[in-house]
Amino acid sequence: MNATPLPPQHLVPGTIVTVQMKGIFSLAHHFALVADKQGPDGLPMVVANSGETGGPGEMTWSEFVKGRSYRAYYPSTLPPQTVLYNAYSMFGTRYSVLHWNCEHFANVCHGRPAHSHQVRGGLALAAIVGGLALAAARA
Repeated sequence: MNATPLPPQHLVPGTIVTVQMKGIFSLAHHFALVADKQGPDGLPMVVANSGETGGPGEMTWSEFVKGRSYRAYYPSTLPPQTVLYNAYSMFGTRYSVLHWNCEHFANVCHGRPAHSHQVRGGLALAAIVGGLALAAARA
């Protein structure tokens, strides 16, 4: 991932953009795809799968980034039109934090498996903490 991302206007459509989430989920990142449309602010629109919208949908760059720094990368060799076709074809699917979150969505749009490193890491951490708590309770 780029340490110093390009300005949003220079990102190729289909590029994955991530921002750090706020609040209790501050260790997690929210993922979106740069769309080929411009928002009213002159910045690109993004397509994201979120709990707020209940599934994939468009939002403005400013609504997604909310003033936070972002990272951008293009993880596949699929052309941008194919990535965006994949994204828009999934409108109407329902968001699920464990099975169909923003990271799953971004990966599938790029022709990659529907996986989320964040979910996998969170479940592993929960198992470790649960094991430690159980061991402490038995001691």
